[in-house]
Amino acid sequence: MYTKPLPLILLISTLLYCAASYLQNGMPISYWQWRHELVLLTGVQLMTVMSAAMLLAVRPAWLENTLSGLDKMYALHKQLGITAGILLAAHWLIKLSPKLLLAMKWAAPRIRSGAKIKEPLVSLAKDVGEWAAWAILAMVILALLRAVPYRYWRKVHQLFAPLFLMGAFHGLILMPSEFWLTPVGALMAIALFVGSLCALYSLFGQIGKRQQHQGQIQHIEQLAANQLEVTCQLNTWPGHTAGQFALVSFDPAEGAHPYTIASADRGNGQLRFIIKGLGDYTRTLAQQLQVGGPVQIEGPYGRFDGKASGAQGQAWIAGGIGVTPFLAWLESAQFQQQPIDFYYCVTQAEHAARLAEIQAACAKKQIRLHLIESDLGQRLDIRQIPIEQLSDIWYCGPAGLGQMIQDYLSQHASAPRFHHEAFAMR
Repeated sequence: MYTKPLPLILLISTLLYCAASYLQNGMPISYWQWRHELVLLTGVQLMTVMSAAMLLAVRPAWLENTLSGLDKMYALHKQLGITAGILLAAHWLIKLSPKLLLAMKWAAPRIRSGAKIKEPLVSLAKDVGEWAAWAILAMVILALLRAVPYRYWRKVHQLFAPLFLMGAFHGLILMPSEFWLTPVGALMAIALFVGSLCALYSLFGQIGKRQQHQGQIQHIEQLAANQLEVTCQLNTWPGHTAGQFALVSFDPAEGAHPYTIASADRGNGQLRFIIKGLGDYTRTLAQQLQVGGPVQIEGPYGRFDGKASGAQGQAWIAGGIGVTPFLAWLESAQFQQQPIDFYYCVTQAEHAARLAEIQAACAKKQIRLHLIESDLGQRLDIRQIPIEQLSDIWYCGPAGLGQMIQDYLSQHASAPRFHHEAFAMR
């Protein structure tokens, strides 16, 4: 397991700023001094968090191992975005607080010594920062509103790159000059530099370019329960580990969606996907797609590879369409010697994706398959799984079921490692 990055980012930025501020100015005494320090502190925290979000947005492959896969990077990116919205609101509320406090007579008016000359660059930086602030707050709210269709949200989200550059200009000009030669100045310099490079990388349309592969739809088959199997043939494909996923684009206007590759690496550029019609777009795919049509696939991504962390057995748990990575595992040459129990949760057997294929593969690999049908009153009871005999539990399915399993395991000191994927594009 990895250290939680968000608290670490906030802790480092806070400690570095507080140390620099104390050494430069001592302890603030008046409201105006506290306001000045808190405006700068939230500004440093904000730019550090936004830079981290910008770095994750370009999907650097070297971060996948550290953060346990692109799906975890997406989850962290979302957390960073929400945190940036909160810090941004705090930054501007603190900045605007004098009007309220003076009106309530909770603070004494500031005594200015001499007329202050306005610098054009400073005034511009303040205006640019304010424009960017309102736009970013609007974007965070839109990201949290699931009612906004993904294809529209995706286009609006691309505005984050130029807005970050506006924020970087704001921070660069308004950061006190005496702080640049301190550790917090070094942190800000690194954050602004890395974030700006990532923003430019995004603006020039380079995100994921090296991992994109063109191909055609080779086969389409409608399965039960509004599931669609699509087989694609790519002109180039670097190969993948069973259990990984890809960002698939059938329609440039809609953009890419993450789908698990439901086949092992066949060495010929052929990939299989099984897609459940859950949203406005996926429900109409069967009518939109045609054999021979173009497809663009970016990847592979993810670390859902089924590797054992101990000598004991494993439990695989799939909920509905979450069976797709396990289909790839069953097709691969892995898992020949390990004791494995596979729990496949479906509404009814007729709705299970490729059940005959799963049964045959499990029989061949001597994997114990447990089909759990909710329409028959059956439910997965995690208490009936002998977790003391397991080194790993691999789960893919609804978030609620996954959280229930995780909560149960957290109550046991010697519980097996719990692995799961969590696709959350927004």
